[in-house]
Amino acid sequence: MRPLSPAEIQPDLLATKPILLLDTTKFATRFVTRQLLADKLPARIPIEIWLNILELCIDSSPPKYETVRPISMSTSPNGQVLRCRAVDIDLGVFDSKTTVLAAEKFLQSQHAYNQSAVEDDPDFTARDTDTMYTIYYPRNPTASRAGSPKITTFAYRTPECLFTAITVPDVIAWLENGCCWVCRGDRDICPGCTGGVAQKFDAFMGCGVMLACPLCMGLDFMQEDKEFLHQYYWEDPPLEEEATRQARLVARWRELGYEKKKTA
Repeated sequence: MRPLSPAEIQPDLLATKPILLLDTTKFATRFVTRQLLADKLPARIPIEIWLNILELCIDSSPPKYETVRPISMSTSPNGQVLRCRAVDIDLGVFDSKTTVLAAEKFLQSQHAYNQSAVEDDPDFTARDTDTMYTIYYPRNPTASRAGSPKITTFAYRTPECLFTAITVPDVIAWLENGCCWVCRGDRDICPGCTGGVAQKFDAFMGCGVMLACPLCMGLDFMQEDKEFLHQYYWEDPPLEEEATRQARLVARWRELGYEKKKTA
């Protein structure tokens, strides 16, 4: 997944109906930041104290995500406003490569998925709730407090809180607490010892190696790791290439928040 940029807030966004992830922790911080820049917070608390509080929140608060979909947008000289409604999604069980790809198509465009669905396609749902969020994207976030260098520096750190291009690994990592039925939280599998599970995700190969999990680490990520293991199946890889692979695995764990938790 990646942050939704202001340039993407266009009518097409409302038409395609993507499922977005809202980090409600960062959303609250953005709200306080906006009030700070607009001089709407209590004057009895020094600006420096507010900055310290917000910096601490940004750097130390774990993300907490909620699924939302965009329902309206507006534009003014001061910026853009996107209104989103929280939704409860039901994607069923990710039991094969086919269901993973179908779920990701649904997440990226509910409209396109429903338009092209055939009888055998999985039946995914996204039910509206009563919870609404308004996300403000200022055109010039430092204009109101341009005289303060510290405010200017902080304003550019206003945290991103809304994310698009959601994948199944994102759903598992951030909405299902990392719980993965394929690897049981190990983030890798022996691709020849799964009793047929690996074949369902195009992950089957010989035993004796540990392959990135195709479900919670991602199909594309697994495929690249599989190619590496195939290349060096009968011999040890050069130390530099193995170090590069390990760094890639660690980077993926961190991207999905797995370096801080391991769940079964």
